[in-house]
Amino acid sequence: MTKRRWRLIIFAAILLIGAFTVQSREKNENEAISLIIDQATKIDSVELFKGEQSLFQATNDEAKEFIEKYPLSHIKKLSKKERTIFEEKPAYHIVYKIKDKQLYEVDILKVAISSELDEELQQMVFTIGDKQYLIYWAKEKRALEQSTNTQRLLEEYQH
Repeated sequence: MTKRRWRLIIFAAILLIGAFTVQSREKNENEAISLIIDQATKIDSVELFKGEQSLFQATNDEAKEFIEKYPLSHIKKLSKKERTIFEEKPAYHIVYKIKDKQLYEVDILKVAISSELDEELQQMVFTIGDKQYLIYWAKEKRALEQSTNTQRLLEEYQH
């Protein structure tokens, strides 16, 4: 074969691998979202962390009041630029479990530059005291719509 044909074959292979990777990543994201939505009613434990320190852990009936009724009801992928609007390190971290097995976890990011928030992000942010926060699903790099249950948890147990 000529050099030109080899280059075309290599280019085509790279395109196919790239397309397969993107498709696979989207499928994995959709499966993760579906799993969480399907299993949300079975969550029986919620734990709130600040850094490595556990601030609060609730199980069974006590946990029910802090569990998201409709997790992932509105999600938005955050770009790198949008992520810089928030402090780099999460203010809090929340883990949701079923029978001591983690279903999913979210970070609570503090808004650093509120003037940079676009309209959609402003609707996803919630306020506690004079600080604004956003629920961030770090594994998928997505912002989640604020919830009164998450807000209540932070209001009661933040230090």
